[in-house]
Amino acid sequence: MSFDDRPVIIVGYTAGWRNVAEKHHPHATTVFVDTPAAVREKNLRAALSAADAPCELVVMEYEEEDAASRFHREYRNRPPAAVIPGIEYAVPFAARLAHLFDLPGAGAQAADRMRDKWLLRRAMAGSDVRNPVSREVFKPGDVHALMAEVGGPVVLKPANRQGSIGTRIVRRPDDVDEAWAECVVQEHAAMTAQSVTPVRMLAESHLRGPEFSVEALVRDGHTLFRNVTAKSLFPGDRPVELGHTVPANITAAMQARLCAATELVLKQVCFQTGFVHCEWIVVEGEPHLVECAGRMPGGSIVKLIELAWKVDITREYLAVMRGAAPSAALPEHPADGAASWFLSAPPGEVVQVDGVPKAVDSPGVVSVDLMVAVGSRVRAPRSGRDRVGCVVAADRTGTGARQRARDAAALIDISVRTVL
Repeated sequence: MSFDDRPVIIVGYTAGWRNVAEKHHPHATTVFVDTPAAVREKNLRAALSAADAPCELVVMEYEEEDAASRFHREYRNRPPAAVIPGIEYAVPFAARLAHLFDLPGAGAQAADRMRDKWLLRRAMAGSDVRNPVSREVFKPGDVHALMAEVGGPVVLKPANRQGSIGTRIVRRPDDVDEAWAECVVQEHAAMTAQSVTPVRMLAESHLRGPEFSVEALVRDGHTLFRNVTAKSLFPGDRPVELGHTVPANITAAMQARLCAATELVLKQVCFQTGFVHCEWIVVEGEPHLVECAGRMPGGSIVKLIELAWKVDITREYLAVMRGAAPSAALPEHPADGAASWFLSAPPGEVVQVDGVPKAVDSPGVVSVDLMVAVGSRVRAPRSGRDRVGCVVAADRTGTGARQRARDAAALIDISVRTVL
């Protein structure tokens, strides 16, 4: 089997990764590995049969401790060209599998630390990386104790989930019991549908300041490419992302601080090769770590990077994960700007959607993706899964692109009726 004929393994299916298979791997097989629950929830067999590229599906609980070893034993005579984590829960399995096949990867130690926010906090201890005050919590009383310790609001969040599921700002002691029931009990089904690992909760001091993420392509511990994204949030106590802007409208000095802080995190966890998405809150001029993921980001950030930087960063990531060098010199500065803005609607059942054609035809708009239709049920955003649509726009600057995306999003009206 030649190098180009080898399959690429993607652990954790998303529609975006199917698109990657169609664009970047159209003549060789892409093997998607996902769990029985995900196969049912995402209707994966039908989705992959409709792909314009040869795709296979391997169904297994990849979060089980010996999953990578079992997979390797079964498929060792069919070595892949690369192993890619498609979602957060897949990062440790992908790292271990890459190691077993002698392929580039994050490294098991780094993957475990980046997959689990509590392990990441512990890994930062003694480093120069600034962090919120963080504690594992097992009952509401533990949250009360941290609120008393920090003298103010805290963020209740899972240590081992993604997409802001089960995350809430708790501002008053009287709200703790309700927040615990909502984040840990009521959303438990949503959490376990994504991961078989039992949920573990953290409480952390609430940081106030502008939010950013640093995206980086890393090869053998050396950063080849870096980008800084500015983030906007939906109002309220659920820190769900409302918009992303590339490049962030910040000083060169602040950009350098964010990138340097990210480098410290990667050094501290011993990250080897892959893509990272590291989130920060800047408090009084100092970046404080929120979390750091060892995978490509969601929320259309990859599309924004490719629009603003004029680089096919996904292609370069795949090359690095195959053990090759990037196909060309990667840019050091973005050429233009790009932004995404998510749509929202009041809770209820969708009865009408208007304005999409006008939004599509608005200046600078690159795409409009609607995630609901008439008859869909929507709720106030509690996690990224509750967003109802997304507008992506481009302009000469990130600030201009953000305004174009917001203006186009404002043209879309999603009417709902209240459902009791």
